[in-house]
Parts: sequence; C-alpha cells; structure tokens
Amino acid sequence: MALSRLIVRFLGVAILLSLPFSSNAENITKFGDYVIHHTALPTDILLPEVARAYKIKRSKDRGMINIVVQHKGKGTNAKVTGTGSNLNAQLKHLQFNEIKEGDVTYYISTFRVTHKEVITFKIDVQPVGSNATHTVKFKKEFYTH
Repeated sequence: MALSRLIVRFLGVAILLSLPFSSNAENITKFGDYVIHHTALPTDILLPEVARAYKIKRSKDRGMINIVVQHKGKGTNAKVTGTGSNLNAQLKHLQFNEIKEGDVTYYISTFRVTHKEVITFKIDVQPVGSNATHTVKFKKEFYTH
C-alpha cells in the first residue's frame, strides 16, 4: 500500500513538474527577477492516479491552469488570483489551490470548458515578500471532442 502511494506521488510530481516546462504548452512571463510559468490544458490528459492524488476532476469538459512562480531561478510562494472570460464575455472566477512539492509550489485552478471555447485569462500574482502584483494575460482554445 505504501509503495503504491509512493508511485502515485512520484507520477503526480513528474506530471506537475512537466506541465510548466512543456515546450508546446508553456508560456513564460518575466517581471524583473520574477518568472511566472503559466499553462492551461484540459484535465482529461492527466493520469487517473495523478488526478485522484491531487483531487483534480478529469474530464473533457474541464480545463486547468497551472502557475509556478520563480524568483532568481528558485520557486517562491505567491498570492495568485484570476479570472477567465470567453468570447461571449462569460466570466470564470478562478480559485487556486496551492500544491507544494519540494522547493516548487504549484497554483492549480480548474474550470468548465466547451468545445472550441477560447478563454482569455487574467492572472494576478503577488510573490511573498513583494509589494508588487504582476498581471499575466494569455488565451487558450479548448477542444472537448
């Protein structure tokens, strides 16, 4: 039992670690010494064990944002808030959950999506120890079929 939990944990860490650094899905925004990695993807690509371990609902009609904040190349904690809006101006309020894995902290939020829905995200990031709030904006089109 303990070995299976360890394997699931390892797979979860491997998937989460790969999300912000995957070249075809990655977006990076730099603010001075801060780098914010932001990735949006459908949750159905997660392995079932990983989704279960991190309490993420796998579904073709669910999207997920993963935010990682770095300061001078090292992971740092932050206050992360944000919204998404589609082309019909429907607003999605994002609630981020913090997941700590070693020196890296992930901020994950999930939301509903429809086929070919284009969502424009506005994410506000205030790193711990900084008075500045950095805003990241990006778009992602989701396919549910």
